Amino acid sequence: MRQLHAGGPSGLLGTGASGSLWALSLKGQAPRRIANGIDAATHIATGHGRIAARAADGGLWVWEESGEGGRASTSPPSRSANLSVHAGLLILPLAVLAVVTASPRPADPLGHRLARFEPDPDGRWREVARSTDAVLPDARPVQVDLDARGDGGHIAVLAGPDGSRYDHGVLGDAIEATRVLWLERHGLDVLRELSLPAPHVFEDIAPRPVVLPGAQVGRGLLTVRSGPDGGQLALVTADPVRPRGLRLAAVGDTVGGYHRWLAPTTDGRHLAAVHTPHIDGVLHVYQPEGERLTRRRLQSDVSTHRIGTREIDLAAWLQGLLMLPSQDGRQLRLLNPAADWAELKVISLPGRATQTAALHHAEALAVLLDDGQVVLVGPTARMPSRG
Repeated sequence: MRQLHAGGPSGLLGTGASGSLWALSLKGQAPRRIANGIDAATHIATGHGRIAARAADGGLWVWEESGEGGRASTSPPSRSANLSVHAGLLILPLAVLAVVTASPRPADPLGHRLARFEPDPDGRWREVARSTDAVLPDARPVQVDLDARGDGGHIAVLAGPDGSRYDHGVLGDAIEATRVLWLERHGLDVLRELSLPAPHVFEDIAPRPVVLPGAQVGRGLLTVRSGPDGGQLALVTADPVRPRGLRLAAVGDTVGGYHRWLAPTTDGRHLAAVHTPHIDGVLHVYQPEGERLTRRRLQSDVSTHRIGTREIDLAAWLQGLLMLPSQDGRQLRLLNPAADWAELKVISLPGRATQTAALHHAEALAVLLDDGQVVLVGPTARMPSRG
């Protein structure tokens, strides 16, 4: 397997190296092939009875549940359906959002937009809206209610791609975001935005929605701001003064040094990050205090990211516990936030973890190993089960 994703008819999906999509059994049964011709390098998405993926030819592929075991449909072959490699997909009740290549040159960092696809009466998925602003080529949009509107929320996405400000390239390329956009989910018009002045960037691909404790302005976004002094955890919220603005509500201290990075992880309430995950990774937990995010050192010898990849968070939050790999990826460390982050146990893996998927309904964690195997681990399990 090349990719894992929680969801689908069996609760866990896997994409094979050849582009086949599988429903993986959680009970030891044989996997069921759903489709062929899927781009194995791009994440899939699930929700509202659908699976969405980038097809091998670059088009949008959508599978929908039906009485006959599901059916697949695609977007019509056109330039508007040329989905960006490595970008994320987002399924809404009536649509699928995807990053599309808007330029004749796919490598053009400014040639990518967020697009909304809806099915026509014949079930063919067609583009109905597109953002006017360029987004990251590998952006992963998320739905979040930043204004506490109670309407399900709108779309946050990292934008303003720039290839010259910060040449770190830790997330697969040297193109970094300089803006955060909050887009209306139907027409993809800008509701709120934040632009960073040079030389800073958002060294991230997917902002993480978090609850703001004691606040009355909805949710915020957890991300990474990087610059000459390295990366720092950043909390972005709606600006209470500017109706169309977002703001950096709080930031943590820098990791310490140019090209030093930290990998955030959150369950939506706890704020944490692994500092320098590629060199002696150390887990820290953060607490908002006014305009600062104060940190506390917790655990060394951990890593939630492999350098040069777009798997930005190998940690998982399950049954109130934080599960994250060791530095070499061959163990899982289980920490309990409710017990002052005490380490409960360490689970050995039969290989190096390259991707994880939390299966909340099964109270288990699916782990993809570097040899393509999948194992299931439960917080109370003694040994992983091979899949």
